[in-house]
Amino acid sequence: MKRKILAVFTALTVFAMGSVTAFAASPTVGTTEAPVKTQKASTVLAATEAPGTYLSGTSVSTGYQVSAVSDTTVQAAAVAVQNSILNDVASIASKIGNKTLADSAKNAGSQVTAKIVTVIEVKASSAAKDANGNYVVTLNLSDIAKGDAVVVLHYTGSTWETIVPSSVEKGAVTFASASLSPIAVVKLSAAGVSLSPQTGSSIPVAAVILIVGVVGTAVCGKKYFA
Repeated sequence: MKRKILAVFTALTVFAMGSVTAFAASPTVGTTEAPVKTQKASTVLAATEAPGTYLSGTSVSTGYQVSAVSDTTVQAAAVAVQNSILNDVASIASKIGNKTLADSAKNAGSQVTAKIVTVIEVKASSAAKDANGNYVVTLNLSDIAKGDAVVVLHYTGSTWETIVPSSVEKGAVTFASASLSPIAVVKLSAAGVSLSPQTGSSIPVAAVILIVGVVGTAVCGKKYFA
């Protein structure tokens, strides 16, 4: 009798486990790491938006659905941008083939800024994977221009992976991924930074003009009185 009860209990347990839907683990906020030693440029991560703001500014291609992420996911994505992108700009520049970013990475007078354009949950509703086993997704984003330096971050369930978009057009970013959700789109830009002169290394322009003016006045004065 006990064996029959145990058998029935085991069968019910197996059935219950088989009927439970598996959900991917949500990302947690990691620790910000230091940049690679070879990087000379300074970096800045632009302020993030609320999950609802990202969702309202994002639409997706046919066959997919998007929904809002949690505040924690936005924070986790921000740390991932710092660690996976800004901490090694040269590596990312090489992946996306952007010479401006590559040059900026080794220039102490440059500043590289990363802006998270969106962080959203992407799910396939009717879309199927392509012959390479990937979902091909196009996200429509107004803050994207043709030729922008863009990197896509995808949380795999254990880590954030960087994906190079297959296309960056005005208002649209297309990429391929073996799995989906959450997805972050990051836009990079580089600018020069004015460096303050070191003490004793140069004379301010205003001081030079003043000196020239005084000397000129003295010379003219001597000639007048002579």
